[in-house]
Amino acid sequence: MKKILFSALLLCSASIYAQNDTLGIWEGKLNVGAVSLRIVFHIDKIETGIYKATMDSPDQGAKGIPCSNVTLNGNGILIELKAAHGFYKGSFENNNSLKGTWTQAGKQFPLDLKHVTKITEQPLAVRYQTPKPPFNYNIDSVEYDNADKTVHFGATLTYPKTKGPFAVAVMITGSGLQDRDETVMNHRPFAVIADYLTKNGIAVLRVDDRNIGKSKGDVNNATSADFANDVIASIQYLLTRNEIDKNKIGVIGHSEGGFIAPMIYTKWPQLSFIISLAGTGVSGADILVRQETDPLKDKVSNEAFESFYSLTKQTLQMLHDNANANDSVILNNAKKIFADWKAGLSDTVSVQLNVKMVTPELYVNNQLKPELNAWLKYFIVTEPDQFWSKVKCPVLVLNGEKDIQVYAEQNTKAIEASLKKAGNKNVTIKVFPGQNHLFQHCTKCTVAEYAELGETFSVDALETMNNWLQQNVVKK
Repeated sequence: MKKILFSALLLCSASIYAQNDTLGIWEGKLNVGAVSLRIVFHIDKIETGIYKATMDSPDQGAKGIPCSNVTLNGNGILIELKAAHGFYKGSFENNNSLKGTWTQAGKQFPLDLKHVTKITEQPLAVRYQTPKPPFNYNIDSVEYDNADKTVHFGATLTYPKTKGPFAVAVMITGSGLQDRDETVMNHRPFAVIADYLTKNGIAVLRVDDRNIGKSKGDVNNATSADFANDVIASIQYLLTRNEIDKNKIGVIGHSEGGFIAPMIYTKWPQLSFIISLAGTGVSGADILVRQETDPLKDKVSNEAFESFYSLTKQTLQMLHDNANANDSVILNNAKKIFADWKAGLSDTVSVQLNVKMVTPELYVNNQLKPELNAWLKYFIVTEPDQFWSKVKCPVLVLNGEKDIQVYAEQNTKAIEASLKKAGNKNVTIKVFPGQNHLFQHCTKCTVAEYAELGETFSVDALETMNNWLQQNVVKK
């Protein structure tokens, strides 16, 4: 579920190395494991001593993300983006270079920046499925608000040129701030899906997330429940369009979007269908325990891995079980869990896990405290069963067998069990062999490989969605 997109939080506080030389474009490469992402900051002055900044992640299609605050201080700079829950801290080596680190969710990554006159142009890897004009269907760029005008949306509605009205799918993005195409590493999966389905007679609405593209709205305090309300606003917009069959409005949700999809049904039970693409059926606590621990499996001994798994499981379970507790209570509980865990470690395991010098205070401040935000707490504590077990419309559940972000067997079984509780008889579940979280055919099947693959979204997954929609929605 967690995405590499660092497009939500950046605390911008910079001191004056040379005030005028601080302004402008700062560019660098952030290396996260085997993934390298360009990061760009645009720093400007509002008035004397007051600065503002935005951030781009060009390789992920994210541009103009506003920083929450910019302050110059001594010979350093601190930049924060609250939606991404991370910050950049650097020191000026000279007028043209910064040496520093990006910190997110308690993890640090080196990030050195250069002062440039323009963003470095880089050839994009070939994404052969990206739709290209001319298009044989209608494309409307639209904007609308939610009911109380607190959120503004920018979106694209595609629909056939033949006579309507048409069945329509509202696309729901995964975690992290995403544009309407769910652009990641130059892939545009939602554009590919929309192009394929619209050519087959199905309208598609794809929408920029809050504070991305044309959309505006609070992201710092928003949870998946708020994003579900955003989808309801999109459905209300579609009800005003003559091209849309009001009885055939459904949703297609990817990753977190697949978690949000059944929430939509509980809020708007007229929903005609749900397609879950790598959606979750278990709580975020169960999702994250594997995401956090699996990468360590082949790097330490079995004893060390089991010890680390135990700490992670206990901590996430404590978060899950204390949904309404104050942060101070959670942090104190986490300190005790860590202290008791560390006291039981052998010297060999302590060395392997590099925790001999780590205190409970350091653990919670670096690992846990940065993650105590509204979105992640909601994700960790919420059981998707409470929503899936109420869904009675037709459901198609698709997952990739090699998905290492949302594990196929764990989540499809949970969703299936929940839908049985609902008495839902129209459920289709399919796991695609050899495909990853993005429904690409993979070889290494790592997150880093997403960028290396030319395929954006497998044709067999596209065909499965279309055939199911024709049978269960279009021809009904």
